Parts: sequence; structure tokens; C-alpha cells
Amino acid sequence: GWGSSPAQAEDTYQQLRQDLVNLVQGEPDWGPTLVRLSWHSSGTYDQMSKTGGSGKGTMRFKEELAHGANAGLDKAVAKLEPLKANYPGVSYADLYTLAGVAAIQALGGPVIKWRKGRVDAIDASDVTPDGRLPAADLGAPVKTTQ
Repeated sequence: GWGSSPAQAEDTYQQLRQDLVNLVQGEPDWGPTLVRLSWHSSGTYDQMSKTGGSGKGTMRFKEELAHGANAGLDKAVAKLEPLKANYPGVSYADLYTLAGVAAIQALGGPVIKWRKGRVDAIDASDVTPDGRLPAADLGAPVKTTQ
């Protein structure tokens, strides 16, 4: 089964990374959006309360996708669903962060070190309050910070 040994698990993540690189190389317009998905899933971390960030994969919940800063990221989440189905043992949190580093690689950037091991939240109770990121749905850059 999946994850039977550390070597098999590592092979799984290497294959997933390559599948993500292939996705972006085949459809380069997805690259920046996957980087944005990765950043937005990580950028909500609050050091004081130790909440938010990429650790729980909450970007998949409609409550977080509805945040102003996440306008349009529902499409990226949907784009990654077939890969999630192919790699059921990989958390959404790992998938979203790996998608960002794989996209950078696929678009000619550096190979970025990345670590697996994030565990998904089971429901939307871990979604952070809106407002931790600039609001992409407000249009002009001068209007996007609250």
C-alpha cells in the first residue's frame, strides 16, 4: 500500500512533483496561479496565535476560498483535484505547497527544497479569519491592503 516504506513515500512525492512540473510545462498559464495558491495557503500564518499557514490544507474549504485575497483560487484547487485523487496519501497541505515549488521549477526557476508531512484539518474550523492577506478582489494594488 501507499507509504509502506520511507523510500516508497519519497518516490511518491518525487513522482507527484514531476507530475506537477509536467502540468505546468504543458499549461504554463497555471504556473503563476499555483505559486499564488501555495503562497496564500502559507501566508495566513500568524506567529502570535500560531494559527493559519499551510500546515492544515484549509485552502480547500469554501470558507477560506471565499476570502477576498483568494479570489479565483478555487480554479487552482479544482485543477489539482485529479492529482489529489492519484495520490490519496498526500495531504492537501503538502499538495498545495509542493505545487508552488514545482511551478517555479517548471517555469525555469530554481529547484526549491521542500518537506512533506503536513496533516490536513478535517473540517473548516481551522480556517483563519479573512483579512490576513491583501484582498485580490478589490482590484487596483493601492486598494488591496486593508
